[in-house]
Amino acid sequence: MKVKDLVPWRRDRNQANGQTALRRKGVDRTRALQADINQAFEDFWRGFGVPMPFENIFGGGLSASSDRLPRIDVRENDKEVDVEAELPGMDDKDIDISVAEGMLVIRGEKKAEREEKNGGYIKRERSFGRIERIVPLPDGLDLEHAKAVFKQGVLTVAIPRSHEAQEAVKRIPVHSG
Repeated sequence: MKVKDLVPWRRDRNQANGQTALRRKGVDRTRALQADINQAFEDFWRGFGVPMPFENIFGGGLSASSDRLPRIDVRENDKEVDVEAELPGMDDKDIDISVAEGMLVIRGEKKAEREEKNGGYIKRERSFGRIERIVPLPDGLDLEHAKAVFKQGVLTVAIPRSHEAQEAVKRIPVHSG
């Protein structure tokens, strides 16, 4: 066996696991390498039965493209759970927020059209894209009093804990030994 046979991007995938050949004619080698790395991570996590972060758990999958996943921050304290999602270029009417089966689902669709008339020609540009992010929520939240605010491209969802859940929190003092 040669050392180059051990390097995954140098051998034919048909030999390794029955998938398409790694060396693709007419494809940028850097993109091919990135696609193979992405596939390796997907295969690894699927082996544990863990859904990929970009998969829609309600049926279809989403692209792993980073422009389709909004960046989020989740903060939790005794009183509430706060979720902040970056949604640049969107308007509040483009955003849909729901809670189902203990999951906060943030969906959005961005559509933009631009037309420029200059010197006898017309330049039209259109762009669009969908995003979806699913955030697991803890038990004991008061969904009736949840609030969402969208300001300057940042969506903030605040979901308070129920009164019973807040009372159930017991602080344990820490003493030095």
